[in-house]
Amino acid sequence: MKLQSLPIKFSCSAITAVVVACFYFSTLMWDINGSDLRYAVDIGEYQVAMSLWGTVHPTGTPLYMMLGSPLVTMLDYAGVEPTAGASLFSLFWAVGSVILVVIILLEMSVPPVLAVGLGVVIGLTKNMWIHASIAEVYSLWIFLLLLALYIVLKLEGGWSDKMGWMLALVAGLGCAHHRLFAPILPVLAVWLWPLMPRGNNLIRWGVIAIAIFSAGFLPYLDIIRRASNGSRWVYGDPNSWEGFWSIFWAKEASGLQGLPTDIDELIAAAHKFVQIVNEEFLWSGILLVVCGLPFALVKPFHRRIYLFVATAIAYVLFAACLPRTGLFDQISMIVVMSTFVVSGVGIARICRKFRYLNMIVLVAMLSVAYWFVVVNRPLVLDITRDPSGLQAISELTELKAPDSATIMSPWGRRHFALSYATQVDGIYPGWNILHHAENWPQILEQDITIYTNTDSIYGFGPDWWTNVLGYQPYISSAGYGWIAISRNELSMLVDNKDTIELGNNIYLQGWTFNEGNTQLDVMLCWSTLAPTEINYSTFVHLAVVEEIVVPEQLVASSDHYAPIENWRPTSSWKTEEVVCDSHTIIDISISDYKYIFAGMYTSASAGEFNQLGKITWVRDDNGWMLVRE
Repeated sequence: MKLQSLPIKFSCSAITAVVVACFYFSTLMWDINGSDLRYAVDIGEYQVAMSLWGTVHPTGTPLYMMLGSPLVTMLDYAGVEPTAGASLFSLFWAVGSVILVVIILLEMSVPPVLAVGLGVVIGLTKNMWIHASIAEVYSLWIFLLLLALYIVLKLEGGWSDKMGWMLALVAGLGCAHHRLFAPILPVLAVWLWPLMPRGNNLIRWGVIAIAIFSAGFLPYLDIIRRASNGSRWVYGDPNSWEGFWSIFWAKEASGLQGLPTDIDELIAAAHKFVQIVNEEFLWSGILLVVCGLPFALVKPFHRRIYLFVATAIAYVLFAACLPRTGLFDQISMIVVMSTFVVSGVGIARICRKFRYLNMIVLVAMLSVAYWFVVVNRPLVLDITRDPSGLQAISELTELKAPDSATIMSPWGRRHFALSYATQVDGIYPGWNILHHAENWPQILEQDITIYTNTDSIYGFGPDWWTNVLGYQPYISSAGYGWIAISRNELSMLVDNKDTIELGNNIYLQGWTFNEGNTQLDVMLCWSTLAPTEINYSTFVHLAVVEEIVVPEQLVASSDHYAPIENWRPTSSWKTEEVVCDSHTIIDISISDYKYIFAGMYTSASAGEFNQLGKITWVRDDNGWMLVRE
């Protein structure tokens, strides 16, 4: 088998690396993550933890953190935002992975031009591209996996103890980095067994190899060091013996590590996996595989081909045996990559027999790459350009809280965005962002009042707080989109205080109007003198007329199905408790309206509205004046 010279390998690798790096860079995630797609679950955590030299969820991915934090810090000194630095770290390993693919193809006697074309195709597959543009661990995982396969290919040319030990180190680092590396270990062992030394030499080599493999787990010491140094972002308790092993073995995810419970689960998993793999290949990639794969699997056979076939099979079996891990996208990366490599060998066989096909095949590969760009780039941009993270940070300006305050934000993208803003960017440094699993009864004893976003009602609403605290807390608005929660009655922070009867023993106790160039913020504080079983909706309407008779006279409005964006239905109000409700109306100019109306109503199933009452303000030269009837 003719091996390519070093200059050719370098040239082919450099060309491929530049091409894919340009595409990756065009979709790089520059800001804090805002996407809630399945690919983006942990991005924000890595963006924050790498910036703060912290630790992350089990199994801790220590190698990624140990190598990534210094790079992110250095880039930060150079003026690159840590969020972008974290993405660039992943891009580096993704480009390295594509380089390894090209080198492997050249090792398997694929012509240089075709190796470059196929390298670009593989680099532009969906999951490869996604993980090159975001702060995630799988670009480093696939790099270590490909590096191990490349070392194995080199060992076929002649056994070397030193190279075998290097493979053991890469395997140890790979397994320590992410346990998804483990399924390839049996493949490597079986494939290398005929090449290994025998007798005492094998025992000596094996003992040293086991020690070197174990050394690959030494980055876990960095997790302990980070926690001991008092990092502001530490997941779990790495400093305790029990906490460390809980992270190491991912005990909190033990429910995801079992075999399928029945045939239905297995069939559902198989269907999902096939769907994901199909999304990776697309129809154009499938045509490429169909053209090359059969010719790679016919005589003359070569062991190298079966190394990649066995790798793909091993990961398919892993997906079938442990479907609840939810790693189908990641597994598809190595399955698709291995299939393309084998297909590339088959295509090379055809082209050696019919040399006129070389350019035709190259054009076909470039066409497949073009189609991958057309289909995959918009998807990657949907993830990396999602503004929800920045919007979550911008909403902090709406929160009416003291300089030192505790904010409960459920673990997830909003939590990561707010943590990044307060801990990395230093916005509102006195605000402490905590997630839902903290000891909230104890925290509320100390802080008296805590704050949370109104969106957390989905899963962490009033009932959740009552269950966690053991009593029903006081809840009121803390600005548009924010909730104040306290064990004591909350203060009424408004510009105007008065007692205006609305109806059914419900009174307006105070209000504030804040007018901007294109926005009106209204804070209304209500109370009731007697409990009610009726759940009222609240409204704020704007008009230029004293009485709205037809819908066209309504300039703009804000309605809440229940007060405080559904957090405090009026049927849950305590007697004389003050409940403040915030409304915001955007895209409105001060000159567009003269009257503000506020009140409550009920709606019937037939679509009819029954107004409990209405309070009116009119603008005069001195500002807003309450109209008393």
